[in-house]
Amino acid sequence: DYQHRVLVEGLSDAPVDNGSDKQADKVGEERADKGSAQSTCCSPVVCYLSICSVAVLGALAATGGAAVLGWSLTRLSAGQDPHTTPDEFPRSGWCGGCPNGNKSDAVLRECLKPCVNLRFVLDWEAQAKELGFKLVNFPSRVGPRGESPVNISAWWLPPEPREGQPQRASLRIVLLHGYGSNNNHCGVQSMCFLLRSLGFGCLAPSVRDHGLSGISDHPGVMTWGYDYQADLLGAWDYAVGDPHGVLGGALNHSQVGLVGFSKGGLEAAVAFGFEHRVPGVWLESAPFSGFTGTLTEQLSAKVPVLGRALAPLVVPMALFWARVFTGRRVQIFDPFEILATCSGPQRHVALAHSWFDTMVSPLEAERAAAFFGGFWECYKPFLFTPPASCNGDTHHVSVWQFPDDTREALCAFWTRVFGLPKSFCQLETQRKYQLWQPNGAMPPALQYGRESGTLRQSTFKQSPAA
Repeated sequence: DYQHRVLVEGLSDAPVDNGSDKQADKVGEERADKGSAQSTCCSPVVCYLSICSVAVLGALAATGGAAVLGWSLTRLSAGQDPHTTPDEFPRSGWCGGCPNGNKSDAVLRECLKPCVNLRFVLDWEAQAKELGFKLVNFPSRVGPRGESPVNISAWWLPPEPREGQPQRASLRIVLLHGYGSNNNHCGVQSMCFLLRSLGFGCLAPSVRDHGLSGISDHPGVMTWGYDYQADLLGAWDYAVGDPHGVLGGALNHSQVGLVGFSKGGLEAAVAFGFEHRVPGVWLESAPFSGFTGTLTEQLSAKVPVLGRALAPLVVPMALFWARVFTGRRVQIFDPFEILATCSGPQRHVALAHSWFDTMVSPLEAERAAAFFGGFWECYKPFLFTPPASCNGDTHHVSVWQFPDDTREALCAFWTRVFGLPKSFCQLETQRKYQLWQPNGAMPPALQYGRESGTLRQSTFKQSPAA
Protein backbone atom coordinates (compact mmCIF):
# COMPACT_ATOMS: atom_id res chain seq x y z
CA ASP A 1 0.00 0.00 0.00
CA TYR A 2 1.33 3.48 0.88
CA GLN A 3 4.76 2.27 2.08
CA HIS A 4 4.97 -0.03 -0.87
CA ARG A 5 3.93 2.77 -3.29
CA VAL A 6 6.59 5.16 -1.97
CA LEU A 7 9.26 2.50 -2.12
CA VAL A 8 8.31 1.51 -5.63
CA GLU A 9 8.44 5.10 -6.77
CA GLY A 10 11.88 5.47 -5.16
CA LEU A 11 10.85 8.44 -3.02
CA SER A 12 11.72 6.83 0.31
CA ASP A 13 12.73 3.46 1.80
CA ALA A 14 11.79 4.34 5.40
CA PRO A 15 8.61 3.31 7.20
CA VAL A 16 5.91 6.06 7.11
CA ASP A 17 3.11 6.79 9.58
CA ASN A 18 -0.05 6.64 7.50
CA GLY A 19 -1.95 8.93 9.86
CA SER A 20 0.66 11.67 9.73
CA ASP A 21 0.78 11.43 5.98
CA LYS A 22 -2.97 11.80 5.64
CA GLN A 23 -2.96 14.87 7.89
CA ALA A 24 -0.10 16.40 5.91
CA ASP A 25 -1.91 15.69 2.65
CA LYS A 26 -5.03 17.39 3.99
CA VAL A 27 -3.08 20.51 5.03
CA GLY A 28 -1.36 20.59 1.62
CA GLU A 29 -4.66 20.29 -0.20
CA GLU A 30 -6.15 23.11 1.89
CA ARG A 31 -3.18 25.37 1.12
CA ALA A 32 -3.37 24.48 -2.58
CA ASP A 33 -7.08 25.23 -2.65
CA LYS A 34 -6.49 28.55 -0.90
CA GLY A 35 -3.72 29.50 -3.35
CA SER A 36 -5.87 28.45 -6.26
CA ALA A 37 -8.74 30.54 -4.96
CA GLN A 38 -6.47 33.54 -4.50
CA SER A 39 -5.12 33.09 -8.03
CA THR A 40 -8.60 32.74 -9.46
CA CYS A 41 -9.72 35.82 -7.56
CA CYS A 42 -6.79 38.01 -8.54
CA SER A 43 -6.38 37.02 -12.24
CA PRO A 44 -9.46 38.88 -13.57
CA VAL A 45 -8.42 42.03 -11.75
CA VAL A 46 -4.87 41.86 -13.08
CA CYS A 47 -6.08 41.08 -16.59
CA TYR A 48 -8.67 43.83 -16.42
CA LEU A 49 -6.11 46.38 -15.30
CA SER A 50 -3.68 45.24 -17.99
CA ILE A 51 -6.29 45.46 -20.73
CA CYS A 52 -7.49 48.81 -19.44
CA SER A 53 -3.94 50.14 -19.35
CA VAL A 54 -3.33 49.08 -22.94
CA ALA A 55 -6.69 50.51 -24.00
CA VAL A 56 -6.01 53.81 -22.24
CA LEU A 57 -2.56 54.07 -23.76
CA GLY A 58 -3.98 53.21 -27.18
CA ALA A 59 -6.75 55.78 -26.81
CA LEU A 60 -4.26 58.44 -25.71
CA ALA A 61 -2.00 57.60 -28.65
CA ALA A 62 -4.94 57.73 -31.07
CA THR A 63 -6.16 61.01 -29.60
CA GLY A 64 -2.69 62.51 -29.72
CA GLY A 65 -2.18 61.34 -33.29
CA ALA A 66 -5.59 62.69 -34.30
CA ALA A 67 -4.77 66.02 -32.67
CA VAL A 68 -1.50 66.21 -34.62
CA LEU A 69 -3.33 65.44 -37.87
CA GLY A 70 -6.02 68.01 -37.10
CA TRP A 71 -3.35 70.59 -36.38
CA SER A 72 -1.14 69.82 -39.39
CA LEU A 73 -3.98 69.97 -41.94
CA THR A 74 -5.09 73.39 -40.72
CA ARG A 75 -1.69 75.13 -40.50
CA LEU A 76 -0.67 77.57 -43.21
CA SER A 77 2.44 76.78 -45.25
CA ALA A 78 4.63 79.26 -47.07
CA GLY A 79 3.72 78.20 -50.61
CA GLN A 80 5.43 79.65 -53.68
CA ASP A 81 7.12 83.04 -53.66
CA PRO A 82 4.19 85.44 -54.22
CA HIS A 83 6.50 88.12 -55.61
CA THR A 84 7.46 86.02 -58.65
CA THR A 85 5.82 87.66 -61.66
CA PRO A 86 3.90 85.70 -64.34
CA ASP A 87 6.67 86.22 -66.91
CA GLU A 88 9.25 84.83 -64.45
CA PHE A 89 7.15 81.91 -63.27
CA PRO A 90 7.46 79.55 -66.30
CA ARG A 91 11.21 79.34 -65.80
CA SER A 92 11.33 79.52 -62.00
CA GLY A 93 8.36 77.36 -60.92
CA TRP A 94 8.64 73.75 -59.79
CA CYS A 95 6.15 72.54 -62.43
CA GLY A 96 6.53 69.29 -64.36
CA GLY A 97 8.89 67.77 -61.82
CA CYS A 98 11.51 70.51 -62.22
CA PRO A 99 13.36 71.98 -59.22
CA ASN A 100 12.28 75.34 -57.85
CA GLY A 101 14.27 78.41 -58.88
CA ASN A 102 15.42 79.97 -62.14
CA LYS A 103 16.50 77.38 -64.72
CA SER A 104 18.35 77.45 -68.02
CA ASP A 105 16.95 75.92 -71.20
CA ALA A 106 19.27 72.94 -70.78
CA VAL A 107 18.02 72.24 -67.25
CA LEU A 108 14.39 72.67 -68.31
CA ARG A 109 14.84 70.35 -71.28
CA GLU A 110 16.06 67.56 -69.01
CA CYS A 111 13.76 68.00 -66.02
CA LEU A 112 10.62 68.19 -68.16
CA LYS A 113 11.29 64.76 -69.66
CA PRO A 114 9.29 62.68 -70.34
CA CYS A 115 6.20 64.84 -69.69
CA VAL A 116 6.40 67.65 -72.21
CA ASN A 117 8.93 69.35 -74.44
CA LEU A 118 10.82 72.57 -73.80
CA ARG A 119 8.79 74.51 -76.38
CA PHE A 120 5.78 74.46 -74.02
CA VAL A 121 7.65 76.50 -71.38
CA LEU A 122 9.31 78.81 -73.91
CA ASP A 123 5.98 79.71 -75.53
CA TRP A 124 4.40 80.19 -72.10
CA GLU A 125 7.21 82.56 -71.13
CA ALA A 126 6.95 84.48 -74.42
CA GLN A 127 3.17 84.83 -74.07
CA ALA A 128 3.46 86.23 -70.53
CA LYS A 129 5.97 88.84 -71.72
CA GLU A 130 4.01 89.79 -74.82
CA LEU A 131 0.50 90.01 -73.34
CA GLY A 132 1.57 91.45 -70.01
CA PHE A 133 -0.06 91.17 -66.59
CA LYS A 134 -1.17 93.33 -63.71
CA LEU A 135 -1.45 92.87 -59.95
CA VAL A 136 -4.90 93.98 -58.78
CA ASN A 137 -6.62 94.18 -55.39
CA PHE A 138 -10.27 94.09 -54.32
CA PRO A 139 -12.38 93.12 -51.30
CA SER A 140 -13.70 89.65 -50.62
CA ARG A 141 -17.35 89.15 -49.86
CA VAL A 142 -18.51 89.27 -46.25
CA GLY A 143 -17.62 86.14 -44.27
CA PRO A 144 -20.13 83.45 -43.28
CA ARG A 145 -20.42 84.82 -39.71
CA GLY A 146 -20.53 88.41 -40.88
CA GLU A 147 -16.75 88.83 -40.82
CA SER A 148 -15.48 91.97 -42.51
CA PRO A 149 -14.22 91.69 -46.11
CA VAL A 150 -10.52 90.96 -46.56
CA ASN A 151 -8.28 92.55 -49.18
CA ILE A 152 -7.62 90.01 -51.94
CA SER A 153 -4.66 90.20 -54.33
CA ALA A 154 -4.78 88.67 -57.81
CA TRP A 155 -2.93 88.48 -61.12
CA TRP A 156 -4.88 89.76 -64.12
CA LEU A 157 -3.69 87.97 -67.26
CA PRO A 158 -5.34 89.35 -70.42
CA PRO A 159 -6.08 87.00 -73.33
CA GLU A 160 -4.66 86.82 -76.81
CA PRO A 161 -6.81 89.10 -78.98
CA ARG A 162 -9.36 87.66 -81.37
CA GLU A 163 -10.02 89.20 -84.78
CA GLY A 164 -13.30 91.06 -84.82
CA GLN A 165 -13.61 91.05 -81.03
CA PRO A 166 -12.72 94.20 -79.08
CA GLN A 167 -10.32 93.58 -76.20
CA ARG A 168 -12.82 94.96 -73.69
CA ALA A 169 -15.28 92.22 -74.60
CA SER A 170 -12.89 89.41 -73.65
CA LEU A 171 -14.47 86.61 -71.64
CA ARG A 172 -12.99 86.00 -68.18
CA ILE A 173 -12.29 83.03 -65.96
CA VAL A 174 -11.33 83.21 -62.28
CA LEU A 175 -8.91 80.45 -61.18
CA LEU A 176 -8.31 79.42 -57.55
CA HIS A 177 -5.18 77.67 -56.29
CA GLY A 178 -5.09 74.63 -54.02
CA TYR A 179 -3.82 73.60 -50.57
CA GLY A 180 -0.77 75.38 -49.14
CA SER A 181 -0.28 77.52 -52.23
CA ASN A 182 -1.12 80.91 -53.75
CA ASN A 183 -1.81 82.36 -57.17
CA ASN A 184 1.74 81.44 -58.23
CA HIS A 185 0.49 77.88 -58.52
CA CYS A 186 1.62 75.55 -61.32
CA GLY A 187 -1.89 74.42 -62.18
CA VAL A 188 -3.28 77.97 -62.23
CA GLN A 189 -0.45 79.58 -64.17
CA SER A 190 -0.03 76.82 -66.76
CA MET A 191 -3.77 76.54 -67.38
CA CYS A 192 -3.90 80.31 -67.82
CA PHE A 193 -1.26 79.92 -70.54
CA LEU A 194 -3.66 77.61 -72.41
CA LEU A 195 -6.77 79.70 -71.68
CA ARG A 196 -5.13 82.93 -72.83
CA SER A 197 -4.12 81.25 -76.09
CA LEU A 198 -7.78 80.28 -76.56
CA GLY A 199 -8.98 83.86 -76.12
CA PHE A 200 -10.03 83.82 -72.44
CA GLY A 201 -8.71 86.26 -69.84
CA CYS A 202 -7.63 84.96 -66.42
CA LEU A 203 -7.97 86.45 -62.97
CA ALA A 204 -5.93 84.45 -60.44
CA PRO A 205 -6.48 85.43 -56.78
CA SER A 206 -4.75 84.26 -53.61
CA VAL A 207 -7.16 83.54 -50.77
CA ARG A 208 -6.87 85.38 -47.44
CA ASP A 209 -3.68 84.80 -45.48
CA HIS A 210 -2.01 83.46 -48.66
CA GLY A 211 0.33 85.14 -51.10
CA LEU A 212 -0.06 88.93 -51.14
CA SER A 213 -3.67 88.91 -49.93
CA GLY A 214 -4.69 90.48 -46.64
CA ILE A 215 -4.74 89.00 -43.17
CA SER A 216 -7.99 87.58 -41.84
CA ASP A 217 -9.28 87.28 -38.29
CA HIS A 218 -7.75 83.77 -38.14
CA PRO A 219 -4.12 84.31 -39.23
CA GLY A 220 -2.06 81.16 -39.41
CA VAL A 221 -5.15 78.98 -39.76
CA MET A 222 -6.20 77.19 -42.94
CA THR A 223 -9.96 76.68 -43.19
CA TRP A 224 -11.87 73.96 -45.06
CA GLY A 225 -15.27 74.68 -46.55
CA TYR A 226 -15.73 77.83 -44.49
CA ASP A 227 -14.71 81.25 -45.86
CA TYR A 228 -12.45 80.91 -48.91
CA GLN A 229 -15.49 80.90 -51.20
CA ALA A 230 -16.03 84.53 -50.06
CA ASP A 231 -12.59 85.36 -51.51
CA LEU A 232 -13.29 83.56 -54.77
CA LEU A 233 -16.68 85.24 -55.15
CA GLY A 234 -15.09 88.61 -54.38
CA ALA A 235 -12.76 87.90 -57.32
CA TRP A 236 -15.75 86.91 -59.48
CA ASP A 237 -17.52 90.17 -58.55
CA TYR A 238 -14.40 92.09 -59.55
CA ALA A 239 -14.09 90.22 -62.87
CA VAL A 240 -17.74 90.94 -63.67
CA GLY A 241 -17.83 94.61 -62.63
CA ASP A 242 -14.23 95.73 -63.34
CA PRO A 243 -14.68 98.66 -60.92
CA HIS A 244 -11.16 100.04 -61.58
CA GLY A 245 -11.37 99.80 -65.36
CA VAL A 246 -8.32 97.53 -65.51
CA LEU A 247 -9.83 94.45 -67.17
CA GLY A 248 -11.41 96.19 -70.16
CA GLY A 249 -14.84 97.02 -68.81
CA ALA A 250 -17.78 95.37 -67.07
CA LEU A 251 -19.29 92.15 -68.42
CA ASN A 252 -22.57 90.36 -67.97
CA HIS A 253 -22.33 87.75 -65.20
CA SER A 254 -22.94 85.03 -67.80
CA GLN A 255 -19.51 85.81 -69.30
CA VAL A 256 -17.36 85.05 -66.26
CA GLY A 257 -16.66 81.49 -65.04
CA LEU A 258 -14.75 79.76 -62.24
CA VAL A 259 -11.94 77.18 -61.96
CA GLY A 260 -10.71 75.48 -58.79
CA PHE A 261 -7.67 73.22 -58.34
CA SER A 262 -7.62 70.48 -55.68
CA LYS A 263 -8.72 72.03 -52.37
CA GLY A 264 -9.48 75.16 -54.38
CA GLY A 265 -11.93 72.96 -56.29
CA LEU A 266 -13.75 72.24 -53.03
CA GLU A 267 -14.03 75.96 -52.34
CA ALA A 268 -15.06 76.66 -55.96
CA ALA A 269 -17.84 74.07 -55.69
CA VAL A 270 -19.12 75.80 -52.54
CA ALA A 271 -18.93 79.19 -54.31
CA PHE A 272 -20.76 77.79 -57.34
CA GLY A 273 -23.49 76.50 -55.05
CA PHE A 274 -23.92 79.86 -53.29
CA GLU A 275 -23.77 82.09 -56.41
CA HIS A 276 -26.35 80.84 -58.93
CA ARG A 277 -25.37 83.50 -61.48
CA VAL A 278 -22.02 81.82 -62.24
CA PRO A 279 -22.61 80.08 -65.61
CA GLY A 280 -19.93 77.39 -65.32
CA VAL A 281 -17.18 75.94 -63.15
CA TRP A 282 -14.19 73.70 -63.93
CA LEU A 283 -13.33 71.54 -60.90
CA GLU A 284 -9.85 70.03 -61.19
CA SER A 285 -9.06 67.09 -58.86
CA ALA A 286 -11.42 68.42 -56.19
CA PRO A 287 -11.85 66.66 -52.80
CA PHE A 288 -15.63 67.12 -52.52
CA SER A 289 -15.70 65.22 -49.23
CA GLY A 290 -13.53 67.92 -47.67
CA PHE A 291 -11.28 67.54 -44.66
CA THR A 292 -12.53 64.11 -43.57
CA GLY A 293 -12.41 62.62 -47.05
CA THR A 294 -8.93 63.97 -47.71
CA LEU A 295 -7.61 62.62 -44.42
CA THR A 296 -9.24 59.22 -44.96
CA GLU A 297 -7.69 59.00 -48.41
CA GLN A 298 -4.23 59.95 -47.15
CA LEU A 299 -4.34 57.48 -44.26
CA SER A 300 -5.39 54.72 -46.62
CA ALA A 301 -2.70 55.65 -49.15
CA LYS A 302 0.18 56.05 -46.68
CA VAL A 303 -0.68 53.03 -44.50
CA PRO A 304 -2.72 50.81 -46.87
CA VAL A 305 -4.16 48.20 -44.48
CA LEU A 306 -3.90 49.78 -41.04
CA GLY A 307 -4.84 53.24 -42.30
CA ARG A 308 -8.14 52.09 -43.75
CA ALA A 309 -8.93 50.21 -40.53
CA LEU A 310 -8.05 53.14 -38.26
CA ALA A 311 -9.72 55.86 -40.34
CA PRO A 312 -13.22 55.46 -38.77
CA LEU A 313 -11.64 56.02 -35.35
CA VAL A 314 -8.96 58.61 -36.13
CA VAL A 315 -10.71 60.84 -38.68
CA PRO A 316 -13.63 61.97 -36.47
CA MET A 317 -11.20 62.78 -33.67
CA ALA A 318 -8.97 64.69 -36.10
CA LEU A 319 -12.00 66.66 -37.28
CA PHE A 320 -12.87 67.47 -33.67
CA TRP A 321 -9.37 68.80 -32.98
CA ALA A 322 -9.23 70.65 -36.31
CA ARG A 323 -12.40 72.49 -35.34
CA VAL A 324 -10.95 73.25 -31.91
CA PHE A 325 -7.73 74.64 -33.41
CA THR A 326 -9.57 76.73 -36.05
CA GLY A 327 -12.52 77.96 -34.01
CA ARG A 328 -14.99 75.73 -35.90
CA ARG A 329 -13.83 76.75 -39.36
CA VAL A 330 -13.49 73.27 -40.85
CA GLN A 331 -16.09 71.38 -42.88
CA ILE A 332 -18.87 73.85 -42.22
CA PHE A 333 -20.24 73.91 -45.78
CA ASP A 334 -20.81 70.65 -47.67
CA PRO A 335 -20.74 71.48 -51.40
CA PHE A 336 -23.29 68.80 -52.31
CA GLU A 337 -25.77 70.03 -49.71
CA ILE A 338 -25.50 73.56 -51.08
CA LEU A 339 -25.54 72.50 -54.73
CA ALA A 340 -28.65 70.37 -54.14
CA THR A 341 -30.60 73.59 -53.53
CA CYS A 342 -30.99 74.54 -57.16
CA SER A 343 -33.34 75.17 -60.04
CA GLY A 344 -33.01 75.65 -63.77
CA PRO A 345 -31.75 76.74 -66.16
CA GLN A 346 -28.87 74.28 -66.44
CA ARG A 347 -25.42 75.44 -65.45
CA HIS A 348 -22.22 73.80 -66.65
CA VAL A 349 -19.87 71.76 -64.46
CA ALA A 350 -16.57 70.24 -65.65
CA LEU A 351 -15.09 67.41 -63.58
CA ALA A 352 -11.40 66.96 -64.41
CA HIS A 353 -9.46 64.23 -62.61
CA SER A 354 -6.60 61.87 -63.42
CA TRP A 355 -7.47 58.17 -63.34
CA PHE A 356 -4.49 57.47 -61.10
CA ASP A 357 -4.47 60.46 -58.75
CA THR A 358 -2.87 59.40 -55.46
CA MET A 359 -3.49 62.70 -53.67
CA VAL A 360 -7.27 62.93 -54.17
CA SER A 361 -9.04 59.71 -55.09
CA PRO A 362 -10.75 59.54 -58.52
CA LEU A 363 -13.76 58.24 -56.57
CA GLU A 364 -14.37 61.88 -55.63
CA ALA A 365 -15.00 62.71 -59.29
CA GLU A 366 -17.10 59.57 -59.76
CA ARG A 367 -19.37 60.52 -56.87
CA ALA A 368 -19.58 64.09 -58.16
CA ALA A 369 -20.52 62.86 -61.64
CA ALA A 370 -23.32 60.79 -60.13
CA PHE A 371 -24.48 63.78 -58.08
CA PHE A 372 -24.53 66.32 -60.92
CA GLY A 373 -26.06 63.78 -63.30
CA GLY A 374 -28.87 63.25 -60.81
CA PHE A 375 -29.76 66.97 -60.81
CA TRP A 376 -30.15 67.15 -64.58
CA GLU A 377 -32.49 70.16 -64.45
CA CYS A 378 -29.79 72.17 -62.69
CA TYR A 379 -26.46 70.97 -64.06
CA LYS A 380 -24.88 69.77 -67.27
CA PRO A 381 -21.71 67.79 -66.39
CA PHE A 382 -18.62 67.58 -68.61
CA LEU A 383 -15.97 64.93 -67.89
CA PHE A 384 -12.23 65.05 -68.57
CA THR A 385 -10.35 62.19 -66.91
CA PRO A 386 -6.94 61.64 -68.54
CA PRO A 387 -4.48 59.02 -67.23
CA ALA A 388 -1.97 61.69 -66.26
CA SER A 389 1.34 61.05 -64.50
CA CYS A 390 4.27 63.44 -64.72
CA ASN A 391 7.58 62.51 -63.10
CA GLY A 392 5.85 60.70 -60.26
CA ASP A 393 3.12 63.31 -59.75
CA THR A 394 -0.44 62.25 -60.55
CA HIS A 395 -2.34 65.21 -59.06
CA HIS A 396 -3.80 67.71 -61.58
CA VAL A 397 -0.92 67.31 -64.04
CA SER A 398 -2.94 66.84 -67.25
CA VAL A 399 -1.70 70.24 -68.47
CA TRP A 400 1.82 68.81 -68.44
CA GLN A 401 1.39 65.33 -69.83
CA PHE A 402 -1.56 66.06 -72.13
CA PRO A 403 -1.39 69.81 -72.91
CA ASP A 404 -3.06 69.52 -76.34
CA ASP A 405 -5.88 67.33 -75.02
CA THR A 406 -6.35 69.69 -72.07
CA ARG A 407 -6.50 72.71 -74.37
CA GLU A 408 -9.14 71.04 -76.55
CA ALA A 409 -11.18 70.07 -73.47
CA LEU A 410 -10.98 73.63 -72.14
CA CYS A 411 -12.12 74.97 -75.51
CA ALA A 412 -15.02 72.50 -75.73
CA PHE A 413 -16.22 73.30 -72.21
CA TRP A 414 -15.87 77.08 -72.10
CA THR A 415 -17.29 77.71 -75.56
CA ARG A 416 -20.30 75.68 -74.45
CA VAL A 417 -20.55 77.72 -71.24
CA PHE A 418 -20.34 81.05 -73.05
CA GLY A 419 -22.41 80.02 -76.08
CA LEU A 420 -19.60 80.35 -78.61
CA PRO A 421 -18.60 78.24 -81.61
CA LYS A 422 -15.47 76.12 -81.10
CA SER A 423 -13.87 78.07 -83.93
CA PHE A 424 -13.49 80.92 -81.42
CA CYS A 425 -10.51 79.04 -79.92
CA GLN A 426 -8.61 78.88 -83.23
CA LEU A 427 -7.29 75.45 -82.33
CA GLU A 428 -6.02 74.89 -85.84
CA THR A 429 -3.46 77.68 -85.35
CA GLN A 430 -2.16 76.43 -82.01
CA ARG A 431 1.27 74.84 -81.67
CA LYS A 432 1.30 71.17 -80.61
CA TYR A 433 3.19 70.22 -77.43
CA GLN A 434 1.95 66.76 -76.49
CA LEU A 435 4.38 63.82 -76.60
CA TRP A 436 2.04 61.03 -75.53
CA GLN A 437 -1.46 59.79 -76.28
CA PRO A 438 -3.82 57.74 -74.06
CA ASN A 439 -4.78 55.63 -77.09
CA GLY A 440 -1.19 55.37 -78.29
CA ALA A 441 2.25 55.15 -76.72
CA MET A 442 2.69 56.27 -73.12
CA PRO A 443 5.92 57.18 -71.28
CA PRO A 444 8.33 54.29 -70.63
CA ALA A 445 8.33 52.60 -67.21
CA LEU A 446 5.32 54.65 -66.21
CA GLN A 447 4.51 54.08 -62.56
CA TYR A 448 1.00 54.90 -61.46
CA GLY A 449 0.17 55.06 -57.79
CA ARG A 450 -3.23 53.44 -58.06
CA GLU A 451 -4.92 50.59 -59.88
CA SER A 452 -8.58 49.90 -59.32
CA GLY A 453 -11.37 48.29 -61.29
CA THR A 454 -10.78 48.57 -65.03
CA LEU A 455 -8.56 51.64 -64.72
CA ARG A 456 -5.21 49.89 -64.85
CA GLN A 457 -1.73 50.73 -65.97
CA SER A 458 -1.85 47.75 -68.32
CA THR A 459 -4.62 49.53 -70.24
CA PHE A 460 -2.00 51.73 -71.89
CA LYS A 461 0.79 50.92 -74.30
CA GLN A 462 4.14 52.05 -73.00
CA SER A 463 6.95 53.20 -75.21
CA PRO A 464 10.14 51.10 -74.88
CA ALA A 465 12.30 54.23 -74.61
CA ALA A 466 11.87 57.91 -73.90
